[in-house]
Amino acid sequence: MTSISSKKRTWKCPAIKWVGILSLFLASCDTPKEIGDDLFSVEVGLNYSDTITIKSSTVLIDSIYTGSPNTLLVGSYNHPVLGLSESAVYTQVSSIDTLFAKATSVYDSLTLRLAYSGYQGDTTKTQTLSIYRLLDSLNRGTDYFASSSVRSDAALLGRHTFAPRPIRTKAMNGDSVRYDTLRFRMSDTFGRELLSKYAETTVAAGGKGFRDYFPGMLFKSSGSTSGAMIGFNPGYSRMTLYFHNPGDTTKYYMDYYFSLSNALYPELLARFNQIKSTKTGALAALQNPGNIVSSTATSGITYIQAGTGVATKVEFPYLLNLKGNRNVAVNKAELVLTAADNIDLQQTIGQLSIVETNSTNRTLRNSYGLKYLLSEGGTSVITSAIDPSSKSYTFNVTTAIQSLLVGKQANTGWLITPALTANSAGNTRIINESTRFVPLQAMKARLKIYYSYIAK
Repeated sequence: MTSISSKKRTWKCPAIKWVGILSLFLASCDTPKEIGDDLFSVEVGLNYSDTITIKSSTVLIDSIYTGSPNTLLVGSYNHPVLGLSESAVYTQVSSIDTLFAKATSVYDSLTLRLAYSGYQGDTTKTQTLSIYRLLDSLNRGTDYFASSSVRSDAALLGRHTFAPRPIRTKAMNGDSVRYDTLRFRMSDTFGRELLSKYAETTVAAGGKGFRDYFPGMLFKSSGSTSGAMIGFNPGYSRMTLYFHNPGDTTKYYMDYYFSLSNALYPELLARFNQIKSTKTGALAALQNPGNIVSSTATSGITYIQAGTGVATKVEFPYLLNLKGNRNVAVNKAELVLTAADNIDLQQTIGQLSIVETNSTNRTLRNSYGLKYLLSEGGTSVITSAIDPSSKSYTFNVTTAIQSLLVGKQANTGWLITPALTANSAGNTRIINESTRFVPLQAMKARLKIYYSYIAK
């Protein structure tokens, strides 16, 4: 439990300035009464408080959705507190053009190009990327989670050992980078197999026919557990088959893509990241959804990590003490969460959201997915971006705090998670494009409340 230092101001104002506030509270009385001299015996005022006790903990939540990511996440990352995170990729691949080869066409090579989109960890350590054929199809209509799996063949389609070099150039001020591309040759046996499919018109035409023949790929990485988690951009990555025809100087090729779209669908190909996490040390107790570890056991720090289900829970056990025997109207309430001093902003979760929870620390849900707090005055997900100067996230939680004070919502705490997103059906999910994390300082958590009150 973390007790916050107090700062409280009270303003007394002439009664005439409180006609609006009095009208609000008098309207809620059971029986209209004659207004006389006793009106001025009513105590009214404005207060500001940041003395609310905030209890902070690290929890493990369930159902980590990793389907249809904008990042192919491969590799491993080891953190002294969060433990080891490992990721593999299951993805469809497809051509959009027809393979116009001949019986006399000569195979040259099959090359894979993976466009870097980010990294986390030590890129000086080598790792080996292995690629396998999927035996079962993926489906865009299926929900895939961090624990999902699809059968794969044991035969290799490609293998490459490398030290990641994701950054091609970086601006002098470090604010922007240009990412490089990883290129390597795939199995010649697989390449010749692809070229031979010119004779099967349905497969050679690409699209669904090709995906029926070739369900997809599994990308797995092995190497040092103190290496790096690497992100690749599916939209800029592709596999290319090169061939030529005898007596023809033209060099022919066929591209196979990891991301495709059309006028009706923003994405035609299914994929997901399979993310595994091994907890050790202070967070070793986080083995099952709902498990919780107090900030007192982690040196006053709580954690949020994308991809692994690690979130921070904040609770306000004494919030109702603010009300006492008075009627209280919240004018503005802000939840301010401050990150650890030594964070790397380029490796930190940039945006956070708030999801409702219960006493068992599970995420609450409704017909639209996760039950989240609404943005103030709107219907969208409440989201806060990190302030680079103060390294803090600020949420406007005015309506939510008022609901807790009047009993419209149960005071069982909130879960602070990576930012939420919605799929085409409007269902909300946590964004899990990486295993980036943010450590939050429990002692610096603040609930700032500006409120009006009336009491006799």
